[in-house]
Amino acid sequence: MKSSKLIWPLLALGGAAVALPAAAQDYAQKEPGFFAGGGAIYTRARNEFYSTADFPSDDEDFDDERVSWKALAGFRLNPVLSIEGQYVDFGDAESNTARAEADGWTAALVADLPLRYVQPYAKAGALFWNTDAHVRGGLSDTLRASDDGTDFFWGLGLRVPLGEAVDLRAEYERYDLDGDHVETRIDAASLNLQFNF
Repeated sequence: MKSSKLIWPLLALGGAAVALPAAAQDYAQKEPGFFAGGGAIYTRARNEFYSTADFPSDDEDFDDERVSWKALAGFRLNPVLSIEGQYVDFGDAESNTARAEADGWTAALVADLPLRYVQPYAKAGALFWNTDAHVRGGLSDTLRASDDGTDFFWGLGLRVPLGEAVDLRAEYERYDLDGDHVETRIDAASLNLQFNF
C-alpha cells in the first residue's frame, strides 16, 4: 500500500527531471527580442504621509492591502542586457479616518547572468509614481492630498525557463517615494510569468 502511494510522486519527479533539460534554454545563445508579462506582487511599506491637515496623526496606524499586481514589457538587447518597463499597483493603505493609494511606472536596465537552467539578474532605473490620499474630517468633509515624483529603484531576481517562450520570474525590488506629501519606502516581492517573442 505504501509503495503504491509513493509511485505517483516518484513518477512526477521523474517526469520533471526528464522535462527540465528539454525546457531549459541556452541563454548564451538567446537572440534579441521583445518580452512581456506580469504577476502578483506583495508589498511592505513604511508610510509617512503629511499635509496641512497633518495626515495621518501620529497615533494612527495603516492596515496595508499588501497583495496587488504588476505588468512588464521590454526588449532583450543581447543575452546579458535588456531594457524593461513596468506598471506597478502598490495597493492601498487605510486607517479609520484616512486612505492612501499609490501606483507607478518604471524604466530600467536589466543585467542577466546567462546560465543554462536558471538566470539571476539585477535591475536599476527610475520609478515615476503617483499617490492619492483621502482624509475624512466631519460628516461630509474630505481632504485630498495628491503627490507624484520620480525616484530611483533597484531589484534582484531569478528567471527559470518553463519552455522556449515562457519564463517564471521571482524578484525583489526596493522603491523609495520622496515627495511633497509622502515619504515611503516599499519592499516588494513578486512572482511573474514572462512571455518571450
